Amino acid sequence: MDALIQAYDDRDEEEEEHESYHQQPQKRPKFVSASPLSLPPPLPLRPHSQPPLPPTSAGVPGRYVSKRERAAIAATALAPNPTSPVRPPLELASVLNAKLPHRIQRKLDHSLGNAGGCNRCPRELVTKLEGHSKAVIAVRWSPTHGALLASAGMDHKAYVWNVWESPAHQMGRCLSCHTHALKDIQWSLDGNSVLSCGFDQTARLSDVETGAQTQVFSESQVVNVVRFHPLEGNLFITGGSKGSVKLWDVRLGKFACEYSKALGDVMDVDFSPDGSRFVTTSDIAKRNSSDKSLLVWNFATQIPLSNQVYLEAYTCPSARFHPFEQCFIAQSNADYIAVFSGRAPFKVNKHKRFQGHQVAGYRIQCSFSSDGECVVTGSADGHVYFYNYRSTQLIKKIAAHQGVCSDAVYHPSLPSVVATCGWDGIVSVFE
Repeated sequence: MDALIQAYDDRDEEEEEHESYHQQPQKRPKFVSASPLSLPPPLPLRPHSQPPLPPTSAGVPGRYVSKRERAAIAATALAPNPTSPVRPPLELASVLNAKLPHRIQRKLDHSLGNAGGCNRCPRELVTKLEGHSKAVIAVRWSPTHGALLASAGMDHKAYVWNVWESPAHQMGRCLSCHTHALKDIQWSLDGNSVLSCGFDQTARLSDVETGAQTQVFSESQVVNVVRFHPLEGNLFITGGSKGSVKLWDVRLGKFACEYSKALGDVMDVDFSPDGSRFVTTSDIAKRNSSDKSLLVWNFATQIPLSNQVYLEAYTCPSARFHPFEQCFIAQSNADYIAVFSGRAPFKVNKHKRFQGHQVAGYRIQCSFSSDGECVVTGSADGHVYFYNYRSTQLIKKIAAHQGVCSDAVYHPSLPSVVATCGWDGIVSVFE
């Protein structure tokens, strides 16, 4: 037996294949049965020996399988089976169907039934949302889901937060479709998508539920601001670094028209509640051009309705229309918020302004509460300031961030709930 094994191991592989096809298989010698104690010990396996393989399709009992055939059979066994089912990828937890805590849901139901109630200033910090690695420029509440908050950061990312979840589940979606820092973010009217823009010269529409990018709107300028039309959910406006203001149609995937009037760097855009007008703020550095720093446009005719609205030699990084009155406010780099009439000739109210906070050249944004009775703004000193809209008196200020507080927005349905963001990379929620 040892001699037979040695003979097979020493022969060349080509000789093995040749002889296996031209010689009849030898009969195995018959051993006389003996008691278990008299059986010889099993032969040790050689280092190069392999475990037995299943017979081939042409398997003849007792046929010797060469090394080449064994390698081919092993490769076939390791190859993936195309007919085998592919395991589907892990599904992300739903964001839009997330349930609100009972306490928040009760407050939301109460506020919907008392929409005319006066908003109150928040009293304490509820939660800090940490995920951005650089400054956060803008925060926006979802118009349809009371717990969702979107933020845009200088770290090229936008996040959708489920505010009242546990800290481990607050980050609902991370939208990383941009290649450069972001400048602004907005929710679609149905609350299913977010529109973001930034230094990569694009505005990008992303699906909140899947986190996937759905459309890209490219420009030849840095896109500073995006705003959806308040009534037409398929239309939005962008403003950029070269002074171009464009109207885009989501259905067409391209811009429908361009509002041009030798503008400077467009810093902000906001629609009137009925969508018939919008205001643009620009950073005008040219001499004798301050009359173009704040303009009101007719949305349908693409014609500016105003000139010389704001004559001071300061830029306005932010502007917001009142929720239902014919007026709008504009943040000034002179460290105050001015009030303007919403009707032609759109004059500034010289007897009404909100001052006490600091702008210091930063893009500090301001906004109204949902009932229009409070004005909230960020500040360069890291605080968030609350003013009474009627009396212009400072109601309260709260320390919110280490460094610049760049944006502050009231919740659209929950009174006294405010979200802020800052250059420390943190999004804070106060209640």
